[in-house]
Amino acid sequence: MYEPTNESQPTTINTTTNTSQTTPALAGVCLVCGGECAVGDTMCARCDGLMRGWLREYPAWLDSLHEFLDSTAHYGGRQPGRVNLPAAPTPIRLPVLDHMQAIEDAAIALWRRLYAPPAMPWADSMIHPSVLKCLSICADCNRLSRLPYIGLIWHDWERLARKTMSIIDVPPSRHGIGRCLNPLCGVELSAEVGAVSVDCPVCGDTNRVVDVRLGFLKECIESGRAFTAGECAELLRECGFQCNANTIRSWRKRGRLQPAGENEKGRPLYRLSDVHRQVLRRDSI
Repeated sequence: MYEPTNESQPTTINTTTNTSQTTPALAGVCLVCGGECAVGDTMCARCDGLMRGWLREYPAWLDSLHEFLDSTAHYGGRQPGRVNLPAAPTPIRLPVLDHMQAIEDAAIALWRRLYAPPAMPWADSMIHPSVLKCLSICADCNRLSRLPYIGLIWHDWERLARKTMSIIDVPPSRHGIGRCLNPLCGVELSAEVGAVSVDCPVCGDTNRVVDVRLGFLKECIESGRAFTAGECAELLRECGFQCNANTIRSWRKRGRLQPAGENEKGRPLYRLSDVHRQVLRRDSI
């Protein structure tokens, strides 16, 4: 006969619901690291500084990524293993190209989220700026630290920055050794110092390091490329020849070698074919 009354229960639920809506649970909490931040912000000062730092650094990082689109680019700068061409050869690094496109998409998406242009750009003729301009504008925008979903955005940029560094800032233990010996591939290979063999990341072939270096030596000799005395000696030693930079300089003083020009630092450059010819002569050592 007893029938419970439910009149008071909805009142309690509604009161609790209304209270939770008026007092946000995450007020003053960083959505990235969970630390304390200013009321009204969604990022703490540390996370905000990191993200703005990435945005400000990316114009320089994009220049480096453009360089590494060239399949002949390798870690270590202008060393003997590097082939500088006026344009990238046909087998470019497609993963780098995809990564650069992801950076461009992320920069434009962040700019749109901050400035909320209309979905139909012809409404006010407003289109997104260039990628570099988007990065600059977003880095200086005050609303960046108040975006509601900044946690997801922050971690997306963290992953982009980490991948960018893995491309352009590799430990010095890796160095370029030459091109892949597969005639259908020919991309520049890099290997650990002291490695015996290396796998090509494009075609999957396994090559001996010494064979790759000898192939690069032959290519440089036939093309007439020139290097500094130290670079010539290093490349020849890696291919099994006895040579050092001081010997090359002494050949120049004795008139057996003539420089083919100078590099950007004013150091004399020697054609590798000339140095190799002197090394092969028994009376030159």
